[in-house]
Amino acid sequence: MFDNAQIGAHVLEIDAEREQVKVNLGKLHDGIDLAETLSCVTGKWIRRITKDRVEFEDGEQVDLHNPDWKLIESLIWW
Repeated sequence: MFDNAQIGAHVLEIDAEREQVKVNLGKLHDGIDLAETLSCVTGKWIRRITKDRVEFEDGEQVDLHNPDWKLIESLIWW
């Protein structure tokens, strides 16, 4: 989707003071199915999806409102 030329940087909200990065994929495209995207990127099967979280078969849970940006880094800088 993007390259390293900062084209996708607008989906990141960086708080340098707290060393936190938040991802807002809604700025990229409406209706992204983040749970399914994470399943494809990680190669993990989904056990359960709730309004706020996706839980994978291995027990890992990801907050769908504030996912760890490292999980989808390859999509942002691809």
